[in-house]
Amino acid sequence: MSPRRGLWAKPAPARIGPLREDAQDLPAWPFVVAYSAYFLWWVLGSGDLMWPLFATVMLVFMIGRHGLRFPPGSILWVFFLAWVLASMTMLDTGGRVIGAFYRFLLELSPGVFAVYAFNARKSLSVRTIVGTMWGFLASTTIGGFIAMAAPTLRFKTLMYYLVPRALHSNDFVKEFTKRATTQWNPSSWILSDPRPSAPFIYSNTYGNVYSLIFPLALVFAYVLWRERSKWRFIVSAVCALSVIPAAATLNRGMYIGLIVIVVWVGFQRLRAGAWRTVLGIIAAIVVGVGAWLATPASQSLLERVAASSSTEDRASNYLETLYELQQSPLLGFGAPRPSASPWLPSLGTQGQFWTVLFSHGVVGAVLFMGTFAAAVCYAWRCRDLVGAVLGGIALATLVESFYYGMTTGMMVSLVAVALLVRWREGGGASAPSPQVSTSDRRGSSLRRSSRSRWSS
Repeated sequence: MSPRRGLWAKPAPARIGPLREDAQDLPAWPFVVAYSAYFLWWVLGSGDLMWPLFATVMLVFMIGRHGLRFPPGSILWVFFLAWVLASMTMLDTGGRVIGAFYRFLLELSPGVFAVYAFNARKSLSVRTIVGTMWGFLASTTIGGFIAMAAPTLRFKTLMYYLVPRALHSNDFVKEFTKRATTQWNPSSWILSDPRPSAPFIYSNTYGNVYSLIFPLALVFAYVLWRERSKWRFIVSAVCALSVIPAAATLNRGMYIGLIVIVVWVGFQRLRAGAWRTVLGIIAAIVVGVGAWLATPASQSLLERVAASSSTEDRASNYLETLYELQQSPLLGFGAPRPSASPWLPSLGTQGQFWTVLFSHGVVGAVLFMGTFAAAVCYAWRCRDLVGAVLGGIALATLVESFYYGMTTGMMVSLVAVALLVRWREGGGASAPSPQVSTSDRRGSSLRRSSRSRWSS
């Protein structure tokens, strides 16, 4: 074992008393399969229902494990979940109770995944986790290309035949029983191109998730190039190809999130004195923007911005949300409710922050946003590449929560926060930058030690 391994993983504490399995030995497969096979879950009709299912599997594996720990700061998320349950007392219909309970499961699941990834240090190395997020990106890219090739495709999923027919007319159930590859209304009075949504329900979900997993996939590609792995070409090709369907979603918020991460990483690397990395980022941005402006996607996005009234509608929705919240500022209303204006979306939608604020009140919103704000503060000292990317994801989550619903995105965000804490605990914040130096070119010793650090 390399002497540098200690930088990335703490030694297991001595066992006292009856021998129990160590939390660091948790199996990797529930984590890896949940993300990498997401396209399959979408085809089957389960989709985001798989998050609570795999979270349950993880809970079973974690029960009774020796040395199980919670990431520092996770108490904020625990209090948030407790407040979510308290706010359910404000629910007024059975349908809203069902919807609120489903959202609670989707808020509980990322916390379970984060604790699992934080503890499973032997089976879920940093390399395995970022590789899994690349698998999630590959799954997303497959769905995106299918959407571009067959924008009008509609099909019945396995869930269609398992769910009682009496529930098929329910809008919530319909999202799982019948799938569409794009979010597109050909009869709309606004002429627009089909926007890929597969393997998600909404194009905005595609953009939100993509902005969070793409940087991690690039980190994985970087690691493989450093190791000269035979898989580096495939991994890099998928990262490059993923840009095509992502651009076709015409997501303004996705670009904002990616810019936030790039700026944060550039700033942190600049603080570390890594001028070559910063210059490389600037060069990549110039080339990327130039290439994007030369594609039809840029013109389509500009036309959508000019023709869409979504910005004005969102502003009206947010103002009405704040006005109605005055009736129940602490507990909120438990769930979104219809707007007084029938042409506007329901209050407590159009952004995770607004969902939390309206559904769970000011206290819930402070606890939710505070979790990621604390992570950004924690990431301040992480000036290495990996720590900067993880900190950037936490910051992007804060920004994107104001305009994206993030029930799926939180499955990436909270895991990134847990990995950030684990990375810094292992010395990642003070570890040398993984840049190629002259000594690296002269020999393979540092390359081997880098591989050892990534494998821990």
